[in-house]
Amino acid sequence: KAVLGLTVTPQITPEDSVTMQISVSQDSVGNIFSGVPSINTKKVDTQVLVDNGGTVVIGGVYTQDESDSTSKVPGLGDIPILGWLFKNNTKAKSKKELLVFITPKILKDTLGSN
Repeated sequence: KAVLGLTVTPQITPEDSVTMQISVSQDSVGNIFSGVPSINTKKVDTQVLVDNGGTVVIGGVYTQDESDSTSKVPGLGDIPILGWLFKNNTKAKSKKELLVFITPKILKDTLGSN
């Protein structure tokens, strides 16, 4: 099972700022061994201090994919020397970064202030 996890533990300071312990994890399906897929886990842990209503951006969880595929015309793509005329090789690379934006807002207790 591949999942994305986010754990935030906030704490309000006397100055109405917010200290947050943040943990971001991203699991993905890895290689298959003996018919059982492995799980690759990438994790970022940090602690931040942010003003009330301010935004924090957490990055650092990267994924990189490479693929290589060949398509050919059946029969003609297998001809020695001339087969390359009937084949198409495709290579692709991609890099992705997961960014998490967190904006804490302190809600004042208006019920108890009567």
